[in-house]
Amino acid sequence: METEDEVILARPMKHILQAGPENRNILKLFVSSFNNWVKCPKDALKVCADIANGLHEINLVLDDVLDGTILRRGLPSAHMVYGIPLTVQATLYKIFLIMQNLLCYAEDRKDIAFDDFIKLGIRVFTGQGLEIYYRDSQRCPTFHEYSTLIRGKSTDALKWEVQWLKFCAKKEKMEFSEDLYHKMGLVLQLYGDYINLHNAKYATVRGFCDDLDEGKFNFPIIHAIQSHPNDHRLLDMLKRRPLDMESKKLFLDILESFGSFEYTRKELEKLKNGILIDVDNMNMGKNPQLERVLEDVLGNLETEIYYDGCD
Repeated sequence: METEDEVILARPMKHILQAGPENRNILKLFVSSFNNWVKCPKDALKVCADIANGLHEINLVLDDVLDGTILRRGLPSAHMVYGIPLTVQATLYKIFLIMQNLLCYAEDRKDIAFDDFIKLGIRVFTGQGLEIYYRDSQRCPTFHEYSTLIRGKSTDALKWEVQWLKFCAKKEKMEFSEDLYHKMGLVLQLYGDYINLHNAKYATVRGFCDDLDEGKFNFPIIHAIQSHPNDHRLLDMLKRRPLDMESKKLFLDILESFGSFEYTRKELEKLKNGILIDVDNMNMGKNPQLERVLEDVLGNLETEIYYDGCD
C-alpha cells in the first residue's frame, strides 16, 4: 500500500500511463527477441520487464522536460501538468526505486547489478547530454559524432537490458557482439528520427515535426546539412524555434529535395540486412521474432502505423 507521500511523488510518472497503451516500442521488442536465445524464466522475465518499463518511462518523462515537448501520446506531457520541479523530482525518485528493486532481486550478486546500473546511467546521460550540447550550441554533429552519442543513448540501453536478461537467467557467459547491439541502437534512433518528420500518425500524438521545435539535429537533418554545407537555410530555421507551420513545410521540402529521407531509408535497410547477417554468423539459431520486428517496423515507414523508436 502506497503512502500519501508516495502517491504524490508518483503522479508525474503515472501521468504518462493515462493516455492508454503506448505504441509498440521497438526497444522492448528487440530485448524480447533476445530471449529466444537467452531463455529467461517467466518469473525473472517479469522482473526484467518491470525494470525495463520503469527505465523507459523515466526516459520519456525526462526527455520531454529537456526537450520542452508539449505532447506525449496525445496528452500534455507530465511537466505541462505537474510542472518541471515535481516532474524532475519524480524521475529521480523512480530511479532510486528501480535501484532498490534491482538490489532486492540480485541477492548475492548485488555488487555486479549495482555496478552495471551505474555504468549504464553514466553512458546514457553522456549520450543525452551530447545531444543537448549540439542542439543548444547550434553545432551540427558529424555522422561519427552522431553514431557516438547514439552508442551511449540507445545502444547501451539495449545492451544493459539484454545483460540484465542474461543476469536473471544466470547466463552471463552468453555473448552477443558489440556491433549487433550498435546496429540495433542505430535502428532505434534512425527510425525515431525519421518518423518524427515523416509520419502523419506520429504527428497526432506528439505534434507536427516536434524535433524542429526542439532544434534537434536528427539523422535526416544531419545528412542535409553535411551534404550541403553552403546552404544555411536549415540551420537558420532551427534557430527560430518553435517554427510556424509554413516554415516546417519548407524545412521538409528541403530535406526531401536533398534526398535526406531517401538516404535515411537506405541506411535503415542496410542496418536491417547487417543485423540479419550478424545473427546468421552467431550460429545461435534463427530468430523469427527479430526478423518479424525488423520487417514490420521498417515496412511501415511510409504508412500511418508507427512504433516508438528513441527520442
